Amino acid sequence: MRNRKTRVLSALLFLVASLSIEQQAYAESYINKAYAMCKAEANAKYGAEDELLRTKFKAATGSQVKLTILLQVFQRDADSFKVMCNIDGRAHQVVSIERKHRLDNMRIVGAHNNNMAP
Repeated sequence: MRNRKTRVLSALLFLVASLSIEQQAYAESYINKAYAMCKAEANAKYGAEDELLRTKFKAATGSQVKLTILLQVFQRDADSFKVMCNIDGRAHQVVSIERKHRLDNMRIVGAHNNNMAP
């Protein structure tokens, strides 16, 4: 009886593990496809006709319906910059791509009572 219970639990554990691995692999392939779309759009918008940009994947947030990808774009004779790319997962297309400025996430705190500036 004990051996039978161990086999059933082992099979159940194997099934759960394989399903989670498949789900992770699907998510990774979806992000890779979205990154490829964003990379092509960044080349079209920020690249020159004679040379392609070099891009580096930084982050992905959101769901498969509304995905945001952060890329770092490297140009040959200029500083690198970051690009936010929004993807519509239902239509499988890039909705918007815009350059992210360095001061976007900076908060200014007032010296008096530590009030946040608007």
